[in-house]
Amino acid sequence: MKKQPEITDATREAFISAFFQLAKIKNINQITIREITNLAGYNRTTFYRYFEDVFALMEYAEDQFLQSTHEKVETQLGWDKIGEKQFFQILIRCFHENKDRVSILLSEQNRSHFLRRLKENLTNSIYIRDNDTPRKSVARDIYFYGIFYAISINLQSQNSLSDEDLLELIQKLFENWYRPEMLENT
Repeated sequence: MKKQPEITDATREAFISAFFQLAKIKNINQITIREITNLAGYNRTTFYRYFEDVFALMEYAEDQFLQSTHEKVETQLGWDKIGEKQFFQILIRCFHENKDRVSILLSEQNRSHFLRRLKENLTNSIYIRDNDTPRKSVARDIYFYGIFYAISINLQSQNSLSDEDLLELIQKLFENWYRPEMLENT
């Protein structure tokens, strides 16, 4: 007998919420399934129905954020009509809306993994790379990793820039370095 989707979603979310609560006070690499299940109020068997291990749970949480962000860009702008500024406005808004979880996904232990997945997910939707050179590929990595990292640090900082100032910096970087670099030798 299959459970109703609402119950399944609620159980999965209970595990995810427990993980993020623990991650606020503990290194994510040291969180155990026992701690998650105790906090969520379920047993280990139930946990294993949903996730293989703690890393699978974290990847699922990453997937939720990536899918939500992708859908917001698609819904609000459409990938074919998106401009750089609008894209980063939506991205910053998504980071703000999920600040608690995103700050953990961008913790030192997981930052490079999450940023790589974010960059791959979003750039695969935006760019067709039929004529990419190694130089363009590296420039794209520098640009996106740098911006995603700056957004995440700004989000977590006490003395952060306003979203408008951050977007202005991103736009200048795009216009003065990234776009010319991508257009060079095309």
